[in-house]
Amino acid sequence: MKTNRMKFLHVILFIFVVLGSAVFCASCSCEPAPKIKVHGMQGKVVKVHTGNKIELQNGLKVEILGIAPSEHTKEYLEKHVKNETVVLSRDSKQREFLNSTKTTVKAYVKVKGERISVAGKLLSNKTAKLRQTAVKDSIECYREYANQAVVRPDMSSTELLTYVKPASFQIILANGSTGTGFFISEDGLALTNNHVLDGSSNAVICFFGENGTLDETNTRGINNIVQTYREGKLDFTIFYVQLRPNEKVRYLPLVSEHERQAAEVFKMGCPVGLHGDFKPGVLGTYFDGWYFSHSCPSNHGDSGGPIVNKKGEVVGINQSIEFNAVINEKAEGIAYGVDALLIRKLLDQNQIEYGK
Repeated sequence: MKTNRMKFLHVILFIFVVLGSAVFCASCSCEPAPKIKVHGMQGKVVKVHTGNKIELQNGLKVEILGIAPSEHTKEYLEKHVKNETVVLSRDSKQREFLNSTKTTVKAYVKVKGERISVAGKLLSNKTAKLRQTAVKDSIECYREYANQAVVRPDMSSTELLTYVKPASFQIILANGSTGTGFFISEDGLALTNNHVLDGSSNAVICFFGENGTLDETNTRGINNIVQTYREGKLDFTIFYVQLRPNEKVRYLPLVSEHERQAAEVFKMGCPVGLHGDFKPGVLGTYFDGWYFSHSCPSNHGDSGGPIVNKKGEVVGINQSIEFNAVINEKAEGIAYGVDALLIRKLLDQNQIEYGK
């Protein structure tokens, strides 16, 4: 009797184990683990672990391909990548789908909305050294990825206006005189003419509002002047605008080579009575690698504004109009700009970071 009871209990236990296992298998473990697609994945960066490793809000850790970690790269990631939404791109020889249980992946990283990858920026401004050990692609393929967005398409005049205007601003001095300036980095590095600021650090920076007009309630001050110079038409000031905590601004990239003569260019400025005057012209002649002539209609108040090409890259800083002393009038169709390549060279020599 006792033996039969034991056998009965064993059978019940066996059935329970089998059924329990079946239920368990049906619910989770016996099905294939779900896959994640790394390429195109987006996520907010919540933590910087090292100079080349970040963590997303979903817990995934990402090792950034192509750069060697250092204290400088970690500082950059903390300042420019943390709390931003990034987009991941896999190496072309990496598997497209990975197990969802994987906690760390290797990928290229780009801040959403930006043109150049994080690694591309760190390499171009020499903050990071190239690290090819984790990159399975050829070095040429990597460089093409890192710099792919530098090759910018031409824009229509309407697209250019929308692109250039938010990166430009009006400068108002205490004596009431005005000029124009523009940003060349997201952290507030800006350019104008020396004769606009005239050494003053008390000027008011007035941004454009959403309706496209100057918003006198949306102003900033000057943080510090980095470098300023004036000799003839070589007339520029490099300075930082005092931004609010964690504020980032739209900026314009500088050209990497001279535009051809007679290329179409555009000026943005704030002449008297006009808010964000955008006019086309053609590029004239370069003089000694310092300045150039152009035909964009310019007037008082345009000084310090950007001269851009059709890609939205800064060719130079609008500096002055030609003046005919004989008739005491300005010469129509002739103006001058400070060469952007000169500014770029100065920034590189002084290791000042600017937008690419």
